[in-house]
Amino acid sequence: MSDPSGFRYRLVPSPWPRLALVLLVSMLVYGIAWETLVDPLRPGSWLWLKVLPLALAIPGLRQGRLYTFQWLSLLIWLYVCEALVRIIAPDSLERWLSLGWLVLSLLLTVCIFAGTKAARLKPRPLDPDARR
Repeated sequence: MSDPSGFRYRLVPSPWPRLALVLLVSMLVYGIAWETLVDPLRPGSWLWLKVLPLALAIPGLRQGRLYTFQWLSLLIWLYVCEALVRIIAPDSLERWLSLGWLVLSLLLTVCIFAGTKAARLKPRPLDPDARR
């Protein structure tokens, strides 16, 4: 994959980009549904906006860019921490929703790390014109 400037993106091998994209979209849908329909903090809460930074990763995951995997590996920990904080809520529905959020975010974390490792182990073709 290259852009007009000649820079070539390092790609993550299949199936990791597709799996990460499915998990990321699942987190988007789950987070929006949780904060708007299932158990909103209060009526009219805007807490569903917390999942919008995840949407920024969709184009990079669709193309399988290693760079997207790398910055997403830092962002995902915010969602893991949020799930861990909300899992001790007094409301049982919120605890179960937090557990689902924790599972999704940890699965995405494992997928990101496995994809990053696979991309690092994959040999790069020798190209004298490519930047290093």
